Amino acid sequence: MALAQIDPQATYIDETAVREQTSLWQDAWRRLRRNRLAYVASFYLALLAVVAVVSLFWTPYPYYASPVIVHGHPITFYDPPLKHTILGTDGFARDIFSRLMVGARISLTVGLGTQVVVIALGVVLGLLAGYIRGAVDSVISTVINIFYGIPNLLVALVLVLVVANGKPSIVFIIIAIAVTGWTDMARLVRGQALSLREREFVEAAIASGARRNKVIFGHILPNSLGPLIVQATFGIPQAILFEAFLSFLGLGVPPPTPSWGSMASDGFHAMQIAPFVVLAPTIALSLTLMAFNFLGDGLRDALDPRQKR
Repeated sequence: MALAQIDPQATYIDETAVREQTSLWQDAWRRLRRNRLAYVASFYLALLAVVAVVSLFWTPYPYYASPVIVHGHPITFYDPPLKHTILGTDGFARDIFSRLMVGARISLTVGLGTQVVVIALGVVLGLLAGYIRGAVDSVISTVINIFYGIPNLLVALVLVLVVANGKPSIVFIIIAIAVTGWTDMARLVRGQALSLREREFVEAAIASGARRNKVIFGHILPNSLGPLIVQATFGIPQAILFEAFLSFLGLGVPPPTPSWGSMASDGFHAMQIAPFVVLAPTIALSLTLMAFNFLGDGLRDALDPRQKR
């Protein structure tokens, strides 16, 4: 009996195909690394997260009071940068760099915490509306449309001024921002659920006897993670900017805890004599917002299977 001949070319092609097989997330990570702006933004945000964690245990000087003496020199208010400290001091002779570090922690906590609440509320309601449809979809869609018609600033101001008596904690600020911020997430997830519930793998799961919870959270939700992650990435800078605006109005985290918005508000009245007091927090805020937007754009391109770049 003759031995079967093995085609080396076919073997090489098969091995190459197996080696080049990648999952959706591996392919997305490879494409994300090619996006230089998104890659640099990721590095900046990782560095910012490290600074925020370090501020829990250490800052160069106390952020809530003047260091009084640095290297044998007395500290005064509105000291310019590099005179005694890196970024100078504010109107209360407090170190700006130390306050920036703590402000980074506040901003990231608000941004990430808001998205946790938004995802917990918006994803569940969106999945229920898109999969069950009928009366459930009508009720949830009506609630979403009602919240769309209410200005988010008005809701936040009412909650901060009336419920929290003008002195909200950081948890309360997160809730105040998330109260109206969940609607975009819910509408996005609802659309994903409406589309995915008609796909073959969902019908196969239903035909095999899978329960409703298993279909929703085991099949539809995992296949909606791409757009969900992108939406959350864009929602974080919106929450950070909203918190900065509330702090600029004096309705943010109570002093002496610094926020980038409150730091800009404190230095606004000294623009002519000490512009660096305002520039430091506004530059940090702008860089953070741009970094999240660049990362969101990169994730949107990387997670979109139709992108072939």
